[in-house]
Amino acid sequence: MTTDRKKAILYLSLTLVLGILIGSLIPAFYGRFRHREGRSTMHSGKDKQEIVSKHDRFTHMILRVIKADSVQAKQIKPLMEAAASKIDELEKGSNEKMASIMDSLKLDLQPILTPEQFQRLKDFDAKAKNHWRGRGQREMKKQ
Repeated sequence: MTTDRKKAILYLSLTLVLGILIGSLIPAFYGRFRHREGRSTMHSGKDKQEIVSKHDRFTHMILRVIKADSVQAKQIKPLMEAAASKIDELEKGSNEKMASIMDSLKLDLQPILTPEQFQRLKDFDAKAKNHWRGRGQREMKKQ
């Protein structure tokens, strides 16, 4: 066999191995991405079912971390639900306070900004409110 032929076989073999590796890693990466994406969108709606599933994920995560047995899990679940509800209320209240601060800032900036700049700020604010919808009510104030 010539050296050129050996190089060609080596390159083809390496390409095959690399293709197999990439082919096996892409589904794993895609699955991880979808899992992260699912976690990041869990706040996107106000539906009670989504809130329950968020509580369930929180409870499941804690139970998995502490490796609770079935008896402990039954005792821990009500406590986790109560804590999750308190956390939701705290989050809602803090998001509402933050929204009022941001709305106040927007009103303070209005005299300084040009009408075009202020419109861009309002557009940005509307997009941000849409993105964070469900993480605490934020009423749009009329300018």
